[in-house]
Amino acid sequence: MNDTVISKVGSYPHGTTVPLRGGITTRLFGEYDRTLFWPVLAIYTSLMVYAFLFPEAMGNTLSSIRDFLIFNFGWSFLLGVGATLIFCLYLFISPYGDLKLGAADTVPEFSFSSWVAMMFSCGLGIGFVFFSVAEPLTHLYESSHVIDMGQAGQTAGIAKAVQITLLDWGMHGWALFAVAAWAIAFPAYKYGQPLTVATGLYGILGERCNTSIWGRLANGLGIIGTIGGNATMIGLGVASISYGLNTLFGLELGAVGQALVMIVVIIAYVISAATGVERGIKLLSQANMIMAGIILLAILFFGHAPAQYLLNLATQQVGDYFGQVLSLQFWSDAGNFEQREWLGWWVVFYWLWYISYIPFCGGFIARISKGRTLREFIFGVIFVPMILTIGWFSIWGGSAGYIEVNDIAPLWESVQEKPESGIYMLLGSMPGGWWLSLMVLFNIVVFAVTTSDSASFFAAMQVSNGNENPKVSMRLLWGVIIGFTGIMFQIFGGFSAIKSLAIVVGAPFFFVGIAYMYSVYRMLKLAKLKED
Repeated sequence: MNDTVISKVGSYPHGTTVPLRGGITTRLFGEYDRTLFWPVLAIYTSLMVYAFLFPEAMGNTLSSIRDFLIFNFGWSFLLGVGATLIFCLYLFISPYGDLKLGAADTVPEFSFSSWVAMMFSCGLGIGFVFFSVAEPLTHLYESSHVIDMGQAGQTAGIAKAVQITLLDWGMHGWALFAVAAWAIAFPAYKYGQPLTVATGLYGILGERCNTSIWGRLANGLGIIGTIGGNATMIGLGVASISYGLNTLFGLELGAVGQALVMIVVIIAYVISAATGVERGIKLLSQANMIMAGIILLAILFFGHAPAQYLLNLATQQVGDYFGQVLSLQFWSDAGNFEQREWLGWWVVFYWLWYISYIPFCGGFIARISKGRTLREFIFGVIFVPMILTIGWFSIWGGSAGYIEVNDIAPLWESVQEKPESGIYMLLGSMPGGWWLSLMVLFNIVVFAVTTSDSASFFAAMQVSNGNENPKVSMRLLWGVIIGFTGIMFQIFGGFSAIKSLAIVVGAPFFFVGIAYMYSVYRMLKLAKLKED
């Protein structure tokens, strides 16, 4: 039998049908949506071939688009992301807070701690480790806020540098994911819709959400955005793993070595994928959170910075962050006639990066959130990660600032050349630093595995008509694609190239994210009316 014979018809709920191809690909990957799978694969392959044959031209094209978006439409991204956070805060206190993902008697599939651990590990874990030293130091010396204070590189600038880091990694990104996750999960668990990006538009398109041109376009953009956003994170992970292997074991890895590192990650991910979400991702996520906590406590109590100073810093950040989060969110450097580059390269870049993560993180969080009420959901997806983020960056960033200002180790000099070097240099300056560095290396490897696993899981769900448990072979395919993309852009273009890739492929999904808010509001309003 060949692929031109239709052997089955895949059905969405409520009678919506999508033709599926039989033959080799169906036997290999399971039932899949050929009208989504092949066009996305063709677009991706074309981009990769062009990047491989003309890396310089690809890099210049991506950089030009990136600069155009950042410095001409940065204000719109600030407004849109800010509006998303305000919308989530409204949902938390709204009369819709008791609505649940599923029937009234549905119970959560995962414990609260496992749920939070999987959310962290599904995508942002690598970034948290990679930037834990490099970003606070960068803001200490280059942030427009710290420079305007006249405290660049000074003790008084450390708290502001950590606060700006929290802005980048705080509630805004999680708010984007929360809106997408609820938009997808609510109609999926309430009305039997598939777990696809297009299902998030159910409040606008109704039963046509997965068959209309807008829904199918959203699905396609979601997969492409997932590839770009996660390739960026995987690229950072491979860079950090390679540097760690060199620092700890003296292994100098070139392009071939980095590719081998990615292959090892993929093999580990295959093992994780074969065990399913209930075991693989959950157990690895829990183990990694425990390990990250141990490292954090070691820095707090055995690092160079006094524990009292770090605890004071974390306490102050609670007030500084929550007290000024909205004013900082909408700060657009209007005190100057020409906007300085720092805002675009950091805050606006992060918003665009997170936008590329909306479909993936939203879709994956939707998959693991069944049985949660809206109020519990907002609390778990936005506020709990924020508290953990304050602790993480206050201790890492405060320690890095203390070491730098007191000339204990040349952290800033090192991270300017290689951002991934900061964590290893900081730990290496501590008692037992080699073993702590080894733990960090393992931490990043596990984060890379869980990121590949959950990202490929999401992409496989999309092309498998929202199947909650797509075949391992389909998940492996997308995991290889994401890993290969990260490696290729890391080798041919470096960090700048993969940052540009995330921004360019993520930007179109900004409009889908705005539509999600309207869709969520309409769904909640209608559901509440039915209950009353």
